[in-house]
Amino acid sequence: MAKQYEFDFMSATVDPKKSIKAGFDLDSGQWQATQNIQQYVDGAKEDRDKEAYFGRTRYKGFRKMATIPDIVALKIKEDYGIDLHDQTFMRDTDKMKKLKVILKQEYPHLIINT
Repeated sequence: MAKQYEFDFMSATVDPKKSIKAGFDLDSGQWQATQNIQQYVDGAKEDRDKEAYFGRTRYKGFRKMATIPDIVALKIKEDYGIDLHDQTFMRDTDKMKKLKVILKQEYPHLIINT
């Protein structure tokens, strides 16, 4: 892809080196987006290690199931139609079950709790 057609998604809270890189090819009409997710993989492993060492908390509310980078959330929405950013998503048990299956099959390195 030609350099002039590349752009970054950035925000005030995300380091530009960690943001999503995207490009659009005007000739073919195709686009692509990438993001280095190693920091998220490392963070999920750290959370799993902490839980293994300290045990699960006794909190009876929500538990953190996974660390999901934006690029993975976009891929899940594109492939499965599940919008992780939808305000009603966390209360939809069917979608949560589907997400759990997707994470186990395709992104097990991002899972913290099942």
